[in-house]
Amino acid sequence: MNFQNQNKIKQLSEKYFKEGLYCSESILKAFEDVTGYSFSEDFKRSMTILGEGIGESGCICGALSSAILIAGHFSGRTSVEADRGYAQKLGKIIIDKFKSKYQTTCCKTLKKRSEIMFGIGQYRHCPEMTSFCAEMIYKIALEEGWIKEE
Repeated sequence: MNFQNQNKIKQLSEKYFKEGLYCSESILKAFEDVTGYSFSEDFKRSMTILGEGIGESGCICGALSSAILIAGHFSGRTSVEADRGYAQKLGKIIIDKFKSKYQTTCCKTLKKRSEIMFGIGQYRHCPEMTSFCAEMIYKIALEEGWIKEE
């Protein structure tokens, strides 16, 4: 595995977040920049609604949602007859990795716990979670053969 690309996707996702993109948008943009893969404009727009726990509701973390949707883009089925197990398995893997590190997937809870978990205030934890999810989906994409390293 190219650790330079792994570090780059983490750094870019944090940079884009700090520049004003939502965590979900930052991950997608960093993924495109590092891998050279291009998502459709429709797919890119779908990342906006995930911000701040989906529509600013505080529900599932937007960074986590972004990683799941990127995985779904590559693994999802296109017909009723197609196997849904592969995508479902990957979704569970992503959720489990996130929960293992942060104990919850809830944006609202993560915000409340950020000072305790990270020793920092509300929203200051988002860049770290964004880079974690960006790295996670990058590694999965490599392992699953969706992208190739240069």
